[in-house]
Amino acid sequence: MSASPQEKRAYRSGLRAQQAEATRRAVLAAAAELYAARGYAATSIDAIAEAAGVSRSTVFTAAGGKPYLLKTVYDQALIGDDEPVPLAERPESRRLRTLTDGAEIVAGYAAILARIMAGVSVLYEVVRAAADTDADVAALWADIQRQRREGAHRIVTLLTAADALTPRLTPDQAADVITVYNDPALHHHLVVSRNWSLAAFTAWLTRTLQHELLT
Repeated sequence: MSASPQEKRAYRSGLRAQQAEATRRAVLAAAAELYAARGYAATSIDAIAEAAGVSRSTVFTAAGGKPYLLKTVYDQALIGDDEPVPLAERPESRRLRTLTDGAEIVAGYAAILARIMAGVSVLYEVVRAAADTDADVAALWADIQRQRREGAHRIVTLLTAADALTPRLTPDQAADVITVYNDPALHHHLVVSRNWSLAAFTAWLTRTLQHELLT
């Protein structure tokens, strides 16, 4: 029995959606690679289109202009995939909120930080460099800094609830300290530039944060 007209339309619609998603992923992969290699200003839409094997207009249709592309590839690098699940709702973040021991909280946070930094540190430098000359990228940079600060306060809240935060620091001061160490520039310097292993970086970050934050 042949497919009904409705079934044929549904099949064609599903196929088009799959093709559109494949195109979008190709564009984003090309943008991420070129931004990391060339920087933001030196990466044109034409170059992204050529690398993705699509037309210039398809880049805009599939994934937007340069600022939106940068934000999207940064967000994907931060999370590690393109699933619509916020970092705070990821399994490792939910597990962190169940811990009651200060050392375990800090170790878990450091492990999450190290993984995130490994994904974003190169693009973080791309955003930093472009923020001085592009208003849209400057807005993205400001949003990244806000997210880092909010993340620091969430860890302070967990440590305070566990009665583990050092009395040497007020909660705001503790958030200041965390914001120093949750900067992806640390990973870029020690791992990318100085060739530390990710394991060595994670161990150092854990020890340092535990020393600075715990009683």
